[in-house]
Amino acid sequence: MTDELFDKVADSVMAVCRKNDRIPDKTFTADMHLRDDIGLDSIDLVILQINIEDRFHVRFDPLKDDFSEIFCSIGTLCEFLDKKTGGEYGE
Repeated sequence: MTDELFDKVADSVMAVCRKNDRIPDKTFTADMHLRDDIGLDSIDLVILQINIEDRFHVRFDPLKDDFSEIFCSIGTLCEFLDKKTGGEYGE
């Protein structure tokens, strides 16, 4: 995962937090859990999914993609996007 990819994903997560007036008091790290550490709920995760699809021009397949695994942490989301975009953000 590159810094560029991490920064873009973290920015998308922060945008969801801002919409709900919940600004985390910590700096994001790759191992931060989207639910437990950042406090996103199921609606937030759907909004994040839509934002990610629009920003990265990808689509999640509900039959093939394990959302609970992909949206576990910022790092797992970055790993998925790196694979899905063909390493466009690879080092």
